[in-house]
Amino acid sequence: MISGIIYVIRNGLQWKDAPREYGPHKTLYNRFVRWSRLGVFNYIFAELAGKEEKAGQLISTPPI
Repeated sequence: MISGIIYVIRNGLQWKDAPREYGPHKTLYNRFVRWSRLGVFNYIFAELAGKEEKAGQLISTPPI
């Protein structure tokens, strides 16, 4: 599910244009909206950002 959401957003697609292997586009959209409202993505990104300093596992890329 997360891969499908990322794919749509990264490629600037409409939800209806998501590849079928990610599941129904309506499910992708509904899950994205629900998780956004619940702060799931904010939590994920905050955790990833916090671990970068501690573990040095994430590589930050310079702005283009």
